[in-house]
Amino acid sequence: MTINQKVWLISFIIVLACILAALLIYIYTGQVVLALFIAPPIIHWILKKRQNKGKDHFT
Repeated sequence: MTINQKVWLISFIIVLACILAALLIYIYTGQVVLALFIAPPIIHWILKKRQNKGKDHFT
């Protein structure tokens, strides 16, 4: 599995976990938690940035 595939897999898992957590919070409390929808893109951006930084060291 390449690093790019790992980044996408981790991001996908985080998105699913955040959606599930948001649904559970909404079902039990009735509150919409927007932070859970903002976190996955930020985490994906950080992972992609680290991936690109790792490429710079080897070239």
